[in-house]
Amino acid sequence: MNRLNKFNIHNLFKQKSFYVCTIVLIMFSILTIVAEVLTTKFLLHKPIVLNSNDTVINFVSSGQFELYIAIFIALFYTLDVSNGTMKNIIARGFSRKNVFISKFITIMIGVTVMFVLSFILAYIVTFFIGGKIVMLNGDILSKIGINYLNLIGIASVYTLISSIVSKASGALVACILTNFLAPTVLFALDALLKLKINFSISKYWISNATNNKGVTVIIICVAYIVISYILGIIISKRKEIK
Repeated sequence: MNRLNKFNIHNLFKQKSFYVCTIVLIMFSILTIVAEVLTTKFLLHKPIVLNSNDTVINFVSSGQFELYIAIFIALFYTLDVSNGTMKNIIARGFSRKNVFISKFITIMIGVTVMFVLSFILAYIVTFFIGGKIVMLNGDILSKIGINYLNLIGIASVYTLISSIVSKASGALVACILTNFLAPTVLFALDALLKLKINFSISKYWISNATNNKGVTVIIICVAYIVISYILGIIISKRKEIK
């Protein structure tokens, strides 16, 4: 299992899509902050009041990551199928279950690296745009932790989807469609349900988990991680390697 983990981690840092998605994610976050500063300064004629805590929360918000990690996960998970090495991995004695677990762990490592880089760059950007560097407080640390847990939950769902589809093009389409369509479909269901009962499904979707309060957020995120992990193992054990 250790050899398989090393192999996947090696592939993670060799894959161009990981670096491209990370760079685009960071650049998008930077542009969002710069646009906010320029709008405040030149259009609204107000002084810059941005501090490092504001920038950190903006950078590590799970909503910023979702599309980019969907692309990264779809391409990374299906890499061994695309390049034809999956059969060799299985032939060397690694089970389909071990392959899924190793991929799952490696993807979480990749997502964590992206998250940490965003966290660090938030301070660098704050400094260069003239914002104020302030100490992290309990409230900010709590928000950072919740956003990270939510991001891991989102990554778990896309890993499950990729394990089901297996092929690169199909997994990419499935993950991107989930990213765009799931909120719309759930919102439509909410609208229908409100005609009969006062209940919202969309707030329990992993991407919307942070809209909840207190322990509910943690429960939703952990539930998605555990369910995605278990289903991924079950499906992978039954899946044929072509």
